[in-house]
Amino acid sequence: MFPNKTRLDSLKSLIKAYRVDPGRVLQQTICYDSKRKWSFVIAWGYTIQIYPWLVTAFDLHMPLQTFKTWRTWRNGPFTFNNRAMPADPCQWPIVYFLDQVEEVGMSGTRTRYEFAESEKTCNRTAHERAVAVCNITVSSMKMAPDYWQKAPHRQCCEIMDRGSIKSGSMKIRIRNCRRFETTSI
Repeated sequence: MFPNKTRLDSLKSLIKAYRVDPGRVLQQTICYDSKRKWSFVIAWGYTIQIYPWLVTAFDLHMPLQTFKTWRTWRNGPFTFNNRAMPADPCQWPIVYFLDQVEEVGMSGTRTRYEFAESEKTCNRTAHERAVAVCNITVSSMKMAPDYWQKAPHRQCCEIMDRGSIKSGSMKIRIRNCRRFETTSI
């Protein structure tokens, strides 16, 4: 589940995130960096994916099929919707995995995600710029236990510090969506 970690250590990382904010763990949030034309998918407490191009919210909400059937190693059938993983690594997202999670005060969290190198790489300029981001720090307020019983059932995020990348680091904040705010491009 996590690169360079055993299954047990991977599970411990997920449990640590769960203990900090159980309502938010693995919840998906999307946002866009309009300056760079990048798309982000945050699965809080697990991964961040950067697409160095704009992707529709509909596509971002549908997970990539990064797995095959257990015995036959086929692509399906599965009982949930997913997107096929492209063969071309230049069409893959750049993936960052949870490295640290901590509580901030009584009601906040801060998580840090590290770039996970892939065996296959893409040499396009857009990808190389995104890979220059070594880690991403995400701040958020803890999710209220009854949040998913209310409408709308989504959160928004924004790129902090005008999207500056300092020493390979980028900052994102997850927050409640503002009135009439949309998560689409």
